[in-house]
Amino acid sequence: MHVYFDDEERPFLLDAQMRWPVEPNAFLVYISVIKGKTRSPRTWMSYAYQFADWMAFCERTELEWRHATPLTIATYRNILLEEVSPHTGRRLKRNTINYKLGVVCQFYNFASSRGWLKTLPFDSDGVRPFTEGLLSGRNSARVTSNAMPGIELRLKQVREELLLPPRSDVRHFINGFSRWRDRLIAEIMWVAGLRRAEVCTLSQNDLPRNPGAIRKDTVAVTIVGKGQKRRVVLFPTRWLRSVERYIQIERRHYMNLSKAETPAVFLGRGGKPLQPCAVNGVFATNAKRTGLTITPHTLRHCYAVERLAYLQDIGAPNPLKTVQMELGHASMTTTEHYLHLTDAMRIDLIEAHNLFVDRLLLEHD
Repeated sequence: MHVYFDDEERPFLLDAQMRWPVEPNAFLVYISVIKGKTRSPRTWMSYAYQFADWMAFCERTELEWRHATPLTIATYRNILLEEVSPHTGRRLKRNTINYKLGVVCQFYNFASSRGWLKTLPFDSDGVRPFTEGLLSGRNSARVTSNAMPGIELRLKQVREELLLPPRSDVRHFINGFSRWRDRLIAEIMWVAGLRRAEVCTLSQNDLPRNPGAIRKDTVAVTIVGKGQKRRVVLFPTRWLRSVERYIQIERRHYMNLSKAETPAVFLGRGGKPLQPCAVNGVFATNAKRTGLTITPHTLRHCYAVERLAYLQDIGAPNPLKTVQMELGHASMTTTEHYLHLTDAMRIDLIEAHNLFVDRLLLEHD
């Protein structure tokens, strides 16, 4: 089973004989056209490749997809446990496997709602109707409540503890970048919580004109986030002024290498808009240079914890909801993960202060 894309980047499948499988493609059309839950081609692509992987498994095992059983899906799951990612060279993570299983279960739930199946190949007890919107992107497959289809087939997940670097290490890491562009990218991830893709799609049209005349410390900027959803983010005015200088100097040099005009703020080779994989590359290079393993998402985590702690300390109303909106989280559960980190951060600060006091007292003894 192979994935192809039309002129609007909407995915469709063709089997090994280049035939059009009707029901699987109806599912992809439902996601990208009819349902319209997400307008992001990246999300459509993700669904298509995960779904195609299941359909390819059915082809290899000569299984008609309608005849799948819980044992069949469990066998597929167990094969995935031994599979090595071609991108990382490591075995697939449990949340990746659960995401794949989530897409498979959503397809069968869709097929059942269309009358193409008599019974579902998984336990449907407590499953929400398909029309209530199970297609909520990557995070939907990570939910481990009984309201999700096929819950009994999914792997148990233990959420990894976030280990965040101290501010001094973050500053040292950002200062280690050799290019102005890369420092600006890392800075905005740290102080505004932007994702890689959001930085890459940041447009000059999104930014305020003449930031040198702005007297406020921060400016509300509307960006295009995950799933093509727009949200408001606070950008430091100092950063905006630095970006304006970058656009006039370094970016102009790269624009001269390109024949096509683009409003993207950050450009890569040949004057084309920077891609998320290129951001990963410059971070990996800087990690070797500085000896600090900090990823783009690490900086986003740092922003979330620092921002949540600040809002709590000043007594802001509903700080968790504020951070959820600023980060663009679809679910409050994702944001709540940062709560215990803010408590741990305060404990570390108290312990550091106590050590400081003890040292002062010892000096006077």
